Amino acid sequence: MTQSHSLFARAVQLAAVLALLACPYALAPYALAQDLPPGHPAVSRAEAPAAPAGDAKPADAKPANAQPADAKPAAALPPASTTHHTITIAGTPLSYTAEAATIALPGAGGTPAAEIFYVAYTRDPLNTKRPITFVFNGGPGAAAAYLHLGGIGPRALAVTDKGELIGPPPRLVDNPSTWLDMTDLVFVDPVGTGYSRTAEGKDEEKFWGVEQDTDALSDFVRLYLIKSARMLSPVFLMGESYGGFRAAALARALQKSGANSPSGVVLISPVLEFSLLNGEDYDPLSWALELPSLAAVNLESKGITGRAELGAALKDAEHYALSDYLVELASGAKSGGETASGTVTRLTGLPAELVERHQARISPSLFIKEFDRTNSQVLSRYDGSVRGPDPSPASSWPTGPDPVLDATVPLWTAAFVQYAGSELGYKTDASYRLLNRDARNKWDFGTSPTHQGYAGVVDDLQDARAANPSLQILIASGYTDLITPYLASAYLVSQLPALPSAVPIRTETYAGGHMLYLRPPSREALKEDVKGMYDRAFKAASWPEG
Repeated sequence: MTQSHSLFARAVQLAAVLALLACPYALAPYALAQDLPPGHPAVSRAEAPAAPAGDAKPADAKPANAQPADAKPAAALPPASTTHHTITIAGTPLSYTAEAATIALPGAGGTPAAEIFYVAYTRDPLNTKRPITFVFNGGPGAAAAYLHLGGIGPRALAVTDKGELIGPPPRLVDNPSTWLDMTDLVFVDPVGTGYSRTAEGKDEEKFWGVEQDTDALSDFVRLYLIKSARMLSPVFLMGESYGGFRAAALARALQKSGANSPSGVVLISPVLEFSLLNGEDYDPLSWALELPSLAAVNLESKGITGRAELGAALKDAEHYALSDYLVELASGAKSGGETASGTVTRLTGLPAELVERHQARISPSLFIKEFDRTNSQVLSRYDGSVRGPDPSPASSWPTGPDPVLDATVPLWTAAFVQYAGSELGYKTDASYRLLNRDARNKWDFGTSPTHQGYAGVVDDLQDARAANPSLQILIASGYTDLITPYLASAYLVSQLPALPSAVPIRTETYAGGHMLYLRPPSREALKEDVKGMYDRAFKAASWPEG
């Protein structure tokens, strides 16, 4: 077996990841519901023969609500709607006001360039000293419904104990783990997602790019704070998947523009540096960063499912991945593969013959296809502990729908449209775009013939910390996330130079996948882990004026 075979396999993964990372998708059969961007510089680490990339959706596969490029202009959006509600959290009733509305971004000649749709929740009575959190999902091309109705909003889709959505039909329930008792919330849909669109429904691609998106959403945050008289409130940014990339970029952009200096940033399963996820042909690091996530899936299949239990059981895998495994892979394709195959077989639960044939280099695409092949089951890239029927059991690579992503797009969409109309009073015939595949495919990652490389925001985070040493940052990851491996974020943070006066970046890992908050225990644990951040920000804002 030659190294080219493994690298060939890897390439398919890359194609997939690019498509995938598009929370909860780009040109792969398993694309990110909210992250790795298609259109990113191509990487040659192929992982399958001429078959479709295991991580990418076939060219003709579109999300249920994808919009054709020649779609007619969207219907006019309704005026803002304000409603009042009550929820009980930890035995205490909490009254709040919900606002579903849009903010117009200024364009040339004083005319609006786009309307950004949002849903804001404010605890009653209004207290401008309370933190306010702006929330974004990823894709790029995903609306905020995942975190809104799955994570931290006051209403959530009903799920099983394992975090799998109940339905169809979906069902909405009160969310006891909502963050509304800690912070006011603003869920934001970038242009081309949800109900957000350009003024005339045309030229949306002008907003589809790293810099374009950051500029537009920075303007949105500024305008919202002015409109709601919240310029002196502690501001937090929260993002999932590519939304994590977005939140990190926004933190620094708001500082540089002078609009705001955020108090905190919460990143869920973030894409921080695309170079780590895409990898290079002869760089073993990405193989190493992925290995503990594969081991976590194997452990869960054996009944080890709790956060603490997984954390303890994975210590050896994490140490091996960033020590002996790296050395073994670097020693050469043949000799390194022979040395590492035994340990990789034990950690992943894959057949020894398969691991040896791939020289101990196991891509997520290969893993999700082969882990439960004997039962004709394929795993989800969004949560490797979730599996579903393999529609093409004889194929060498995963080509069918993802058990988490594809099955749930209609549930999220139907639930949000019903919720917006019946509970928030925002009634419209306009199409709600949960996932906009066109945005993912056309996203501008800032590369050009004179600017090569991968997009990244770790430097933005570091600069933001240097500019505001009190900035609090929490990075949350899921053990069984096969899109953005949990070890990648921890590795990046460990490589940052120390900033002695700055608050350290915290990294936390939870039971669950890319959308770790779908598991009720992880949703509650995440809330507990961020509570101190919000308490400190509220106290800082509440000092007597003088």
